[in-house]
Amino acid sequence: MSANKPVAVALIGAGRIGTSHAEIVANRLTNATLAAVADPAPGAAARLADRLACPLAYTDVDEMLANPDIEAVIIASPARFHTNLAVAAAQAGKAVFCEKPMALTLEDADRAIAAAREAGVPLQVGFNRRWDQAFAEGHAAIAAGKIGTPQLLRSLTRDPGPFSADPARIPPWTIFFETLIHDFDTLLWLNAGATPVEVYAVADALVRPDAKSSGHLDTAVVTIRFDNGAIAVAEANFSALYGYDIRGEVFGSAGMVTMGDVRRSSMRLFDQHGVSSDTWRLDTDSFIDAYTAEFAAFMEAVRRGSVAGPSGEDARAALEIALACIKSVEEKRPVSLAEIRSN
Repeated sequence: MSANKPVAVALIGAGRIGTSHAEIVANRLTNATLAAVADPAPGAAARLADRLACPLAYTDVDEMLANPDIEAVIIASPARFHTNLAVAAAQAGKAVFCEKPMALTLEDADRAIAAAREAGVPLQVGFNRRWDQAFAEGHAAIAAGKIGTPQLLRSLTRDPGPFSADPARIPPWTIFFETLIHDFDTLLWLNAGATPVEVYAVADALVRPDAKSSGHLDTAVVTIRFDNGAIAVAEANFSALYGYDIRGEVFGSAGMVTMGDVRRSSMRLFDQHGVSSDTWRLDTDSFIDAYTAEFAAFMEAVRRGSVAGPSGEDARAALEIALACIKSVEEKRPVSLAEIRSN
């Protein structure tokens, strides 16, 4: 396709995150146009398409994929549908942007990677922290050797509270597959060239202990050992009452970088109550520029026929750690990544 023509992109999944993604494509990108919205829920696609002046709405994803004018898709459906949608889109010749997790098993991850490779289409996965300015600058500083050799790494995700979701509607192991998967990718990216060798995870239902008997977990800490000697910690909680808290840190032999801030800005209010700052409350607000940057990069990859990233292989590497965490929690022991890879 022309390197100057906007990419005709379709959204699959008109829920909360899909709506945010569609708004970014429609209102913030110059290298793409929102050409269609697809969602099997009656009326969902049509409502979103109407609001964003998008010309096409589908309840049948296969029908949308058959449209030759659609060049790329953004998959923002529930996680359990990601792999099949990614495979179907690739087989239809569409470039694929897939929200995380790309898959819930290594077999499915391999299916998605193979489908994109065989079709010759870009496959990019939604690890948006790589596109956040602070995280990108931290990564660049590490790559430039400014902190020496990474020794200790940390990444955390604390979703804003109070926790209001129905735990019964949250799929098992969500805290690893859908929350900490971001942290796993971030740690792998910040410790580039190193391979994780062992994982130890503990998890519990501390926010909603009444839901633990049904398999709900809302709090977790994970330790990851790498083959270059570095040790990383990832943690998550579903109810940070003070805001949406995403941070990273890498300590090295010659210094340290920190990334992320729960505060909306550096402004602080000094009044009779003391000192205070407004905090982020939604991922779609905190990472609006990162989401925009990742989509802009994906569209450029589509227009130029280049390689997109984070790739399917990156998503598979993060998934290996998530699967090791599950095994570690179930068996209450450290788990070698070799066990996960061999299985």
